[in-house]
Amino acid sequence: MTINKFGNLSVQGTSLGKLPYVGPNKVGNNSDVKVAVVNMGDSFETMNILPQPGFDYNKPFGLAMKLINGKIGGGEAKTNRSGGARVATFSGTLVEETSSERDSIPEVEFDSTFITGKNHNAVAQIRSKDAFDKENLILFGIDKNLKMDSRNAPERNEAGEPIISNYQLNFVPAEKATKGELSEDDYIRVLLVPAIYDNVKDKIKRGVKIVPQGLQFAFVGNDATDWTVYAQDLTIVEGQGTTTLEKPVESKPTPAVENKPANESKPKADNEKGAKN
Repeated sequence: MTINKFGNLSVQGTSLGKLPYVGPNKVGNNSDVKVAVVNMGDSFETMNILPQPGFDYNKPFGLAMKLINGKIGGGEAKTNRSGGARVATFSGTLVEETSSERDSIPEVEFDSTFITGKNHNAVAQIRSKDAFDKENLILFGIDKNLKMDSRNAPERNEAGEPIISNYQLNFVPAEKATKGELSEDDYIRVLLVPAIYDNVKDKIKRGVKIVPQGLQFAFVGNDATDWTVYAQDLTIVEGQGTTTLEKPVESKPTPAVENKPANESKPKADNEKGAKN
């Protein structure tokens, strides 16, 4: 059973910004996958991109490139061969920045953010519906994840009570669930900070439609969890799905996309420890 086991997610190429070309590289368990190495903007951070067939790797250093119809998913890292861990990998059509080619997916569909697992830095805008339909989820369980210290023991506040890191909302896709077609890899876990959960907990009941908003995806790539998904807001629809809350839940906005490393394979420790698989 793997939590949040998604396929490739569509990436908005323009949200990555300018990608100065560096050169070719070989990646993968057997170092047999040829990729293009680019810098992210004017930083020293690099990104490996699996380009389209026939891509010309003999380009001058620093040539500004852009990604068209990009995807992000899990790929094997040769440094993790023995551990089986994977890293986030980009693919798509890599062209010069001056090209007139554009993403075939409308900009409005890129409703979520891909973030680094360690520092939660925003990397690119992605399309959440490639992972799941957030409008058609069934909530079946809620768990508390405790904040853990370096000894893997719960951290406590001044009153001696364990500190809650986040609330774990456990969903299944409604279409599969109602047809009795769920598999062990269909479970969806979304993490919510306590401040937002406390605002809506009295309205969360069985049968009430819950739509997570402001989604952020961090790639994990281990045997238990493929992706960690965070929600910045919740929309709760009461009755027969026609009446929404009069006052939306307020939260911090999704951070602007920054030029930060994308190839990270571990999530932020505080948000994963204590989670149930």
